[in-house]
Amino acid sequence: MPVRQPAHLAFTLIELLVVIAIIAVLASMLLPVLTKVKAAGKRIACVNNQRQLAATWHMYASDNNDVLVANGHNDPPNISRPEWVQGAFYHVLYNTNDTFITDPRFALFANYIRTTKVYLCPTDRPTIDLGGVWYPRMRSYALNNYVGWVGEWDDRLSKAYKVFRKQGEITPPGHARVFLFQDVDPNSICWPYFGVYMNQDAFFDFPNSSHTRGGVVSFADGHVESHRWKDPRTVGAYSADYHQHHDDSPRNVDLSWIRDRTTVQN
Repeated sequence: MPVRQPAHLAFTLIELLVVIAIIAVLASMLLPVLTKVKAAGKRIACVNNQRQLAATWHMYASDNNDVLVANGHNDPPNISRPEWVQGAFYHVLYNTNDTFITDPRFALFANYIRTTKVYLCPTDRPTIDLGGVWYPRMRSYALNNYVGWVGEWDDRLSKAYKVFRKQGEITPPGHARVFLFQDVDPNSICWPYFGVYMNQDAFFDFPNSSHTRGGVVSFADGHVESHRWKDPRTVGAYSADYHQHHDDSPRNVDLSWIRDRTTVQN
């Protein structure tokens, strides 16, 4: 009696196409979720970076009789007047040299923060193109120019507003409305300070908007928040020359939000 051979089971072409279509639909449904999770993870990492920076800002004042860490625009960087960090991104050597972040002779935060990773937003570009050469990016954050300024004032900014030089000058409840650090648009970042025009609708520096059209901001009371910008001009962050530090943006509600959290009139 002949032995019957087992039938070979196989998908038909139509069945294979159906399976592939189902997989494609599932992938299209999961991809946005994974993208959101990844973006949320980077935002959380940026918040943690700024928590460390804000905590260091507080510790420095506590260790120095309430005097705030120095902020300003040494040019060139020097050891005679160290600041929280130094270096203007307009200059290639200052932009790419971690000495001005990690060497205590230059950077007052260097004794508190031992790694450059804290200074870099995870959404920021890891490298920067300067004259056709790629260099590692050192810093994504800048400190409110009205907090801890020392040395020659930047005359582009108003003197009619208070420069806080001691932590006790930022008293409750006002300390919850004075920002410390912001992550800055990677094209706009320059000096260690985040400049704010208090009496005109113009950007000195553009804030970062890579966290779902928003940025991360830390405050003098220690809290950190992510804030979504409302004006497309803020998100677009266009400038013909970022290092001129003056880009008009009339009636921009985001500028009003920043000014309200910068300082007070003298």
